[in-house]
Amino acid sequence: RLDPTVKTCSMVIDPSLTQAQWKTFIQQTGPMLSYKSLASAEPLGKMNFNIAIDQGNTPIDQHDLAWINTFTHPDADCPLGDAVTYPALRARMGLSENMDLGAYWTSAPGANYGMAGGEFRYRFSQETETLPAAAVRASVSILTGVSDFDFSEYSVELIASKKIAMFTPYVGFRGSLAVGTETTPKVNLDKESIFFAQGYAGVSCSIWMFSLAAEYNVSRVNTFALAVGVNF
Repeated sequence: RLDPTVKTCSMVIDPSLTQAQWKTFIQQTGPMLSYKSLASAEPLGKMNFNIAIDQGNTPIDQHDLAWINTFTHPDADCPLGDAVTYPALRARMGLSENMDLGAYWTSAPGANYGMAGGEFRYRFSQETETLPAAAVRASVSILTGVSDFDFSEYSVELIASKKIAMFTPYVGFRGSLAVGTETTPKVNLDKESIFFAQGYAGVSCSIWMFSLAAEYNVSRVNTFALAVGVNF
């Protein structure tokens, strides 16, 4: 689908989009756009802050009609590609010794879509010599900038981590509800509400004021994400 008025690959519904394709699109964008943890179960500590930039990479099948009929391109030399990649800015602060509150924002460079979200994290079990730290996390993400449809996602997850020297490996399981509603007269599609699960594993570390994290999420589509931040 071509539209010379857009700068790069953008989310625009084509009139030929079917209900089955719309469902597939929500099933795959849900795991891709979920608010990734990119941190262990350990809280930051009361009134401590972390600001980071992250980037996620999600391989997709750009020849699937679910993606062809929900994206448009400025010219034939600007395909969606075999993966969707976009940067994000995230921030987190410690509310207490066990609770963190966070937010993130992203906008695909040159495109019409972005995401904004928030998170609440609570560590309910401290790490000991024999047991890992454990935390629960709730998050919400909302698609921004797209006029043809609305998308939102609501997640709850469990995270466990154990520090080894300067590194903290962690694993998690996330349950999410992705909701997509078309808002254009070009099509007449039902709202799709899709529940999906994601398992993930990652590792984080802090070096002086700097934080690093890498995380791999497994679901209908898989995402590898990296984050670099500053603690203060």
